[in-house]
Amino acid sequence: MNQIVTISFSALTENIKIARAVIHTFLTFRGVFDKDIFDTELAVNEAIANIIQHTYKGEPKYVVMTLRWTDPNVLEVLLRDFGPKVDVSKVKPRDLDDIRPGGLGVYIIQRIFETMEFKDVADGNLLYLRRTFLIPPKKDETGEA
Repeated sequence: MNQIVTISFSALTENIKIARAVIHTFLTFRGVFDKDIFDTELAVNEAIANIIQHTYKGEPKYVVMTLRWTDPNVLEVLLRDFGPKVDVSKVKPRDLDDIRPGGLGVYIIQRIFETMEFKDVADGNLLYLRRTFLIPPKKDETGEA
């Protein structure tokens, strides 16, 4: 069963908390393990932070986030911005031996999501993320799975 939630918000770092809260609630309702919810929030946090910092460079624009749940236990996250086109050849994780603050967002996203790709859109950018979850069996009233 497909379920979709879409929100749009101003490209401000404080609004990343709103996106994280939506992800948290969306995945909690589907019975996803807490650790997987945290990891997913973290990866999407990094992706949105990259849009704000690198694509918009502080311009007061907005981000559209769509969460789509499909069977079997797949989350698709679409992050849409309306900034300049991203040079996809430059979107790569930093070497982990290069020890310095920041710059690990792409590495984190690629470790948590099975798919990370930019889709072609007329204006701006569309980042597509996809992840499959292992969902624990539901317990009945007796507490048995």
